[in-house]
Amino acid sequence: MKRLSHTPFRSTTLGIAGALALAFSTTAQADAINGVIDTWQVDVATIFDTASICDSTGDCTAPTDVTVIDNQTLRWGSSTGQGESGLQIGNSPTSGNVVTNGAAVNNISITHLNRPITGTSLSSVDILSTLTLTPVSPAGSALSPVTITFGVDYLETDNGATPCSDGGINGVGVNANGCADIYVTDAKSLNFSFTYDFDGAGSLFGDQTYYISFFEATNGLNTLSPAACAAVGASYPCLGFETPEGQDTTVNFASMITTDKLVINVPEPSTLALGGLGLVALAGLRRR
Repeated sequence: MKRLSHTPFRSTTLGIAGALALAFSTTAQADAINGVIDTWQVDVATIFDTASICDSTGDCTAPTDVTVIDNQTLRWGSSTGQGESGLQIGNSPTSGNVVTNGAAVNNISITHLNRPITGTSLSSVDILSTLTLTPVSPAGSALSPVTITFGVDYLETDNGATPCSDGGINGVGVNANGCADIYVTDAKSLNFSFTYDFDGAGSLFGDQTYYISFFEATNGLNTLSPAACAAVGASYPCLGFETPEGQDTTVNFASMITTDKLVINVPEPSTLALGGLGLVALAGLRRR
């Protein structure tokens, strides 16, 4: 009899820059002959936990000036003529096939709308992402869905500050149009293991262990400056992104399934952006 056990966990997500080299040891390409699932359907559905919203005054009970348009769209602040600031989840729910030991496949995205505003703003929110894995080739029954909670810390900066909250010069680089806003997310999401026996107990093949990893696919999440981390209340090093005033910044995420753990080769450990949710991690998922 097959059964599923899993341990959901509270964390925040990190990303991995798309340009990083990935090196991992694998067996020959998966096929049914060796009891390995060739292809998986990966379904991801992601929403904001609207009950977890906190505003910039620290009010998490009745946050002001933070509007829930729906569970994938948040807006905040009083517009100064360019619209409200906001966060929105895109391409969710999403479904795609991921080849075992193949390339990462894009799934959800997060967009930050950075606008000059007055009033209070978003300070933090949890993101709930539900993942379902289904064998496609050879076909098999789906694992039970697992919902993971991710946290996001956000700072709506003073556009006219000198220096800016990230320690940079106002009017230069990402702060060219005023001090950039800061988004931080910081959890590891590589090599979460699960097992699956596609031909059942007592048959030719036993449980096969797989690893699912999630990546920030647009090189948008980076190690932020010590000043930027401190401004958001995060320990350094932290990962996230800064968004220029008056622009929309989108970060995309992707998933990969392997039969061996991924090993990341980077020149400096401090530059490593481990995992990415994209907003989804898998903890202790097992199919028996």
